[in-house]
Amino acid sequence: MFSAEDAIDRTLSETAKLITTMCEARIAHRLPAIAGQRAIGGAAEALAALERARRSVLDTHEGLAFLRDEYGFETVGAGALHKPEAVEPTGALEAAA
Repeated sequence: MFSAEDAIDRTLSETAKLITTMCEARIAHRLPAIAGQRAIGGAAEALAALERARRSVLDTHEGLAFLRDEYGFETVGAGALHKPEAVEPTGALEAAA
């Protein structure tokens, strides 16, 4: 899960850098604003799609955490990451906790 989240963030970052580079190149070469619009627009659409994919992966992560808590599955660690304070479990396992 963490590697999927990281991969999407890296891809978002690289796509944003691409858009920045294209815009800066247009300005540096004193080209009209219309120059490269199709390419910039395509990259911007890709960026928006990546953000939606990121949201979906995060929703999946949240869903898996809910299932873990609800059914008492073992927590699986995937490296040292800073995580926010855990919220007390709710649902069927609350009484067992």
